[in-house]
Amino acid sequence: MKMNLTLAASDLEKSRLFYQDILGLKTEGNDKDAYFIVCFTNIKVVFQPVAIMERQHPVFLQHINRSALGVGVQFELNCPNLKEIESILNRCQWPMIYELDDQEHQRREIWIQDPDGYLVVLNQE
Repeated sequence: MKMNLTLAASDLEKSRLFYQDILGLKTEGNDKDAYFIVCFTNIKVVFQPVAIMERQHPVFLQHINRSALGVGVQFELNCPNLKEIESILNRCQWPMIYELDDQEHQRREIWIQDPDGYLVVLNQE
């Protein structure tokens, strides 16, 4: 079974650049398509502008702007190149919310938020 997850983005280009240029993930689609997709093995995460999502599903999403978009959503990404991504985050001055270096369990984590507040946990084991 495969899964598609569709999320709203307040600024599609800014979100695409975050996932593509900062996190180094492959994206499909572009601004003129009014969406972009981040593909993983069994899941596709589709980002669409808030206005388009509201037009497509007016009853369900008519109040989407009443709360922050990222509330309650967390992506956890296993990153074999975490130091490289951390270097890019530092160079871009992207704020880190939390860092964990658990040497006992040989796990390192960096918690950040994407442009819309979706929590992204980057880990390396």
